[in-house]
This record gives sequence, structure tokens and C-alpha cells, in this order.
Amino acid sequence: MTKITGGELLLRCLRAEKVKYIHAITDGTYMMFLEALERLGDDFDMRLIVPRHEAAAAHIADGCTRVTGEPAVVMACAGPGAANLISGVICAQGEGSPLVAITTARRSQISDSYRHQGATQSPDHLSLFKAAVKWNGKIEHWNRIPDMLRHAFRVATSGAPGPVHLLIPEDILNQKGDLDSAQIWQPEQYRLTERLPAAPNQVQQAAEMLVAAKLINIHAGAGANRSGAGEELLALAEYLGMPVTNNVSARGIIPEDHPLHFAPLCMASFMAHQQADTVLAVGTRFGELVMWGRPPLWGDATEQKTIQIDTEATNIGLNRPVDIPLVGDAKTVLGQLLNEVQKLTPKRDPHPTIADLRGVQDQWQQELDEPMADYTRAPMLTGQILQVCNNFFPDDAIVALDGGNTVMWSMHYHLPKTQRSVLYTENMGYLGTGLPYAMGAKLAAPEKAVYCVTGDSAFGFNIQELETAVRNNLPIIVIVAVDGAYGMEKSAQQRMFGREADWFGHNHAPVRYDKVAEAMGCHGEYVERAADLQAALERATASGKPAVIHAVVDPEANIDPPGMWVWATARSGELQT
Repeated sequence: MTKITGGELLLRCLRAEKVKYIHAITDGTYMMFLEALERLGDDFDMRLIVPRHEAAAAHIADGCTRVTGEPAVVMACAGPGAANLISGVICAQGEGSPLVAITTARRSQISDSYRHQGATQSPDHLSLFKAAVKWNGKIEHWNRIPDMLRHAFRVATSGAPGPVHLLIPEDILNQKGDLDSAQIWQPEQYRLTERLPAAPNQVQQAAEMLVAAKLINIHAGAGANRSGAGEELLALAEYLGMPVTNNVSARGIIPEDHPLHFAPLCMASFMAHQQADTVLAVGTRFGELVMWGRPPLWGDATEQKTIQIDTEATNIGLNRPVDIPLVGDAKTVLGQLLNEVQKLTPKRDPHPTIADLRGVQDQWQQELDEPMADYTRAPMLTGQILQVCNNFFPDDAIVALDGGNTVMWSMHYHLPKTQRSVLYTENMGYLGTGLPYAMGAKLAAPEKAVYCVTGDSAFGFNIQELETAVRNNLPIIVIVAVDGAYGMEKSAQQRMFGREADWFGHNHAPVRYDKVAEAMGCHGEYVERAADLQAALERATASGKPAVIHAVVDPEANIDPPGMWVWATARSGELQT
């Protein structure tokens, strides 16, 4: 018999799940796990990524899973580590990321039922995490490690994905048991690893509805992006000649310069929503930022037909009644639909309305681009940063967007061309995710260029992770749009008061972020004009290091970025009927 610790058993179970990275700050309560990882990590092709803060660990893991589509693992220690981790986990909940969070408890004799006697670092982990995850549970015996971990992965990846939480006392990790008695299974032996199709009869009905429709708007959400359904979505759109729109969380699902695509927050998208007689919704619940799928942004559901595709049955008809529900994986179901549509009709030319929508979007973009023309102005406009990045980085580059008004600018000036290439926290709106998201993306796709465009306020939340990027040799580029303030709060004050309210304390003391980066071992650049940004990007890339470009942006122009009125209206609910 081969005796192994609970820590090694946990490691072997994670290896069976094909986990490559463990994101965790080292701690004595899971030393036996770390010992096993140190001893077996090279053979198992598993690696420890140690950040400077547990919330950042969750964001890095979240960035990994968004790029790969596979679950990721983060660990934290008893007490403070677990408390720090919660904010990152709840962000993953908001974005639907399959994150497996493992926290350790102090030894069983002093934790849980005995914490009232004064044990240190012994909060109630299960209660603390319960609201932030799909499921959580505690492992109380060495031989239950495999099946509890299996259930964690099963729940995280089933239906609508999301984070889960496992609690393991340190004495269970220290305990030894017989390896031959451990039930370690491969994922395909206990959970769904194949993509689920929709019911064939409903696919047939949906295909007939699409073929009979006069104008179809295919609208994609996060579920379509997570599924990697872009190729199938584009093929169906091109076959039927239909306009494609998407939520912010699905940017890049098809190239945004494609003739059939119409950008979020553009009037052309709103027209497509309103004028279509049939909507094909793919992986979206019709949430707040698209006004719940209701008029006036959308047509009346009693007249405008809706086909909804989602992996989670409880999302069907959540905010808008549907005519045909298709429960299944977006990529698979779109392939089914295309196959059935091809049997019913030959390939169609783009709908005549496409030309009208294109004229509206082109005019809209021309008006947006006019203020950007002068690349010699100082300070620059945030939109110019995005324009330079569009031209500098390859089409398959991955970008992490972070901040309030900085992200608003990106909606209008960033031009993504590949799915799973835009990382942003749409639903939680978490500041500080950009840098760790970019790091996670680089771990997941080291062959791709990865950059982050962030506001200075957002950058400050996890700036310490620059050192983590250096230590782990992650050559990402961070462009910090510096206006010296919480810019979106200035926007809110302007809407509320018609002036700035100094008591809000929104302005920052001057900081040279390039110098801070250099002090942490990164490459640093300072630019005030868009005309100088490409050269700075070239030098940053050539350095082979993580790099930070301090880009000074116009603070007055940043108060009211393009599209702010749409954001404010959606958030206010003023147009609801």
C-alpha cells in the first residue's frame, strides 16, 4: 500500500481534471498540498502562481477560464486569505465563470463548532461564501476528497457556469490514506464534457421560423462567447443575410468590422432590435444593460418573435417571453440550426435593411472619429489610445478592459476581431480586474499578444500584481489612461448636480505609473500624445518584460465619454414600460 497525504490526494484529483495552474498565496494550513505540488508538479505539468493578494488570484484564474473555456482553481488560507478571496469569487459569479475556490480551515478540533472558544483565523467559511457561489461544501474525511472535488467541478461547469467553494480543514490535508483506495476519476467518467444539442423537433421549428421571417436580428451574449460559438453564429448570419448584434460581454464574437455586425451602444443596433420581426437570442438573459429585452429598445414581444438559446433552462424566458426555447450549448445548437436552415432555403443575400443600418453606423462612427483626428494634441483623448492599439496589436490579441469611463471609450473605439479576446466585468463592474485578467490570459495563451487598457483609478486596485507578472515572466502591456481622478464619479456628479462636488474626494495625488512599474522590474513609458504611443508600444514589446505606459488623457473630455447617455439611461430604467 502507498500512503499519501490529503494534500497529495487533492493534487492528484486536480491533475485528473487537467488543471495546470493553482492560483494561491502559500500558507501553513495547506502545506501538505504545497509539498506535493513541489514534488510532483513538473511530472504533472502543474504550476503554482503566487499573487500578492487573494482577490487578484481569483481574477487571474477568472482570466484563464475566460480564454480557455475550462474551469480554473484558486486557493486561500483560513481566515484572512479566504476573506480576501470572496471579492474575486463574487466577481466570477457575476460573470458566469467556472471557478473552483478551495479554502482551508484550521484543524477540526478548534474550528467550526468550537470557534466560540476563541480560535484564531477561524471564521465560518461556508456561510461567508454561500451567497457568492453556486454551491459549497466541506470535506470532513480523507477518502471524501475525490468525490467532493468531483461535485465541485460538476456544479461549476453544468448549466450556466459559475464559481463553487470547497472547505478543507488542515488536518484532513495532513492525514494519510491508501492511494489504491482513492476513487480518482477522469472528467468524462462523471460529468458532461460533450456539448449538449437542443431537442431536434424544437430546432426544426426554430429553423422554419427563421426561414419564414422577414428580418432577423441575431443577438449574442456572454454564453455565446463562452461557448466559442462565433464561427457557427457568423455562418448562420451570412447564410440568412441577417444583422448581428451583441452584448458588451460578447464583444469579438464575430469581427466587429464585418458588414453584418452592428456595435453595442450604436443606434444601428437599436434599430436592428426594434425593426426585426424575429430575434434569435444566443446565450443572453436580456439583462439590465439591454433594458431587459423590452420596448422601446426591442419590439413588443407579442408581435416580435423570439427564439432563445441557453445552456440553463431557468434562463429561458427570464425577462422576455419566447416563442421557441432551445436548451443546449450555443455552438452546437447554432450548428444544428444552420444544418436545418440549409435544408429549407438556399443562401440568401444580405437583407436590404443591412444597407440602411450600415449607413447609420458609418455616419455614427465618422462623427465619433472626427474629434480623434489630431494625434498631436496633448493631453490625448482616451479613444485615441484604443485606435492606436487597434492598429498595433494583431487581430488575435487579447485585451483586458478596466475602469469606468475608460471602458465607455472602448465601446466606441476598440475593434475586436476574435471571440474570447475581450475580458471585462460587465455585470459586476469590478475595478482592478484588468491587470490580473491580462495575466490570466497570458498564462492561458502565452503565444498571443495580451494587453490591458485601464483607467488610473482601476489600476490602483491591484497595481501590486505587476511584481507577480515580473516574477512569472508574463510580458503583458498595460496602458494606463491617466486623468488623475475617479472619472466616472465625475460623470455621475455632473449628471446629478451639474457641477463637480469637491466633497466627494474624487481627485488623486499625482502618480507616475511608469516609474512605479520600473521600480517593480517592469518596462515603463510616459506619453502625452497619441502620436507617440505606437513608438512606446514598440519599445514595450521589444523589452520582453511586463510593461506599463502612463498615457495622459484629457480630464475634461473624460468626464463625458461617448455613449454615457445610453449607459445612464439603461441604469436608470427611465425608458422602461
